[in-house]
Amino acid sequence: MINLSNKKVLIVRLGKIGDIIISSFVFEVLKKRFPSIEISLLTLESNSEVLKYNRDIDHLILSKKNLTLYFKLFSLRAKYYDLVIDLNDDPSSTSNIIRKIIKAYRIVGFNFSEKQSVDLIPQPPKDKTHIIDRISFLLNRIGIELSKSDIHPKLYLGDLENCDVEKQLETFKKRNKIVALNLSAGAEIRYWKTENWIELINRVHLEVPEIMFLPLSTHEDAHLRIKIYEKVNKKILINQNSKSFHYFASYIYNSDFLVSPDTAAVHIASAFNKPMVAIYPDYEWNFISWKPLSDKFIAIKSKDNLINSVSVDEVYNSFIDLYKQIF
Repeated sequence: MINLSNKKVLIVRLGKIGDIIISSFVFEVLKKRFPSIEISLLTLESNSEVLKYNRDIDHLILSKKNLTLYFKLFSLRAKYYDLVIDLNDDPSSTSNIIRKIIKAYRIVGFNFSEKQSVDLIPQPPKDKTHIIDRISFLLNRIGIELSKSDIHPKLYLGDLENCDVEKQLETFKKRNKIVALNLSAGAEIRYWKTENWIELINRVHLEVPEIMFLPLSTHEDAHLRIKIYEKVNKKILINQNSKSFHYFASYIYNSDFLVSPDTAAVHIASAFNKPMVAIYPDYEWNFISWKPLSDKFIAIKSKDNLINSVSVDEVYNSFIDLYKQIF
């Protein structure tokens, strides 16, 4: 077992929101095991919101993935960390540069080259392991033993945002089940057609009339929600009043079920163990690596690289089957 009491540790994770939610159990475990540890996280500026309320990180170092990052790295050389843990899961020149510039007693991470080192850990195959299991493997190899209960996505919600959403949904929750529908997807291949969402809502309503639907989107995709409101009976819809990240996450937390394409919403729901139906493009490694981690879910993989190839029948049948198992 490694002892990190009173040690300065820098964790590097440059991914997107989903990567941060999946990786955040690392900060939680280290802080619980070693209360006197000093944890710094180097990540992208775009992750500032998801980390806004994270109380396990002592120093949040934000950067863009450009020259700014290199200036940050040189400023960090003087810190001389006891340990640097590079959680990045893909080979990258950026990761190599970070490992070369940062000064530390030990720098550990996955080995993406033929170079051999006790601190460069062979990466488990991405088409056979979930990302959270690969991170756990890395930690175990450097002497941080984990139990099954340690390994879970983690997200700290803002009290204000969550309280506002609770108040909005309070009346509905007394007599209805709330199903959140995440319309946003980021990448074009991950969007499901608005017509599909509309058909799904109408069919589910006929089968389970007590459900209220909560369409969610980012600010950029607000037009998708508007289309649904134009075509669906407004009496079965709940309005998304705010689109900031922590309101978005609080809506998922306060819902009973989620339907979503393969995006950060899936990992938010996993952090709160929400049942879900998640829709994925046909990339086997991605499907294996990023499947939901809730106790109850159905993950549907498209027959090609477009989520639109998944039919309404597939999503409807999966939803009804899982919903009736649970409720």
